[in-house]
Amino acid sequence: MPAKEKMTSDICWYLAATKPRQEIRAVEHLNNQNIKSYCPTVKVEKIRRGKKSIVTEALFTSYVFVNISNDNPLWHKIRSTRGIRDWVRFGGKIAQLPNGLVETLINCEDPENEVVISCFEQGQPVRILTGPFAGLKAIFDKPDGESRSMLLVEFLGQINCLKVENEQITTD
Repeated sequence: MPAKEKMTSDICWYLAATKPRQEIRAVEHLNNQNIKSYCPTVKVEKIRRGKKSIVTEALFTSYVFVNISNDNPLWHKIRSTRGIRDWVRFGGKIAQLPNGLVETLINCEDPENEVVISCFEQGQPVRILTGPFAGLKAIFDKPDGESRSMLLVEFLGQINCLKVENEQITTD
């Protein structure tokens, strides 16, 4: 139970810190204990083994929202739930979120129109890591299939289009 808080049966949203990259696990285990929790997610384009893939990640890394009343006997179980590290506290007091904040996040979710965050945007500066052009700075132009990208490189006084493997570039 939150320290130095008056006893009420009002159900509020609180913020819990999770272990690294265990937000989804924490929500699953909280839900298994009949504790309402929420972790907003976003789809992110990543490059793994040279191929683009879309993965789901927590929008707020290392945090989940927990909906519980002050007099709920499950308070002590939350900290020992798999994936949960501790409560977020300010001045020793567990962080209680403003009414409606989490509900607004939940209502804004639209599975029909999911946004994918791209790893590279057109016009973004990148650096070539390997190959004959290693160390050169370039501008990302567009993806070229699953595992390659088109870059604009200034070489010998003119702009040239260059195709490289995705694993060969990084953001500058």
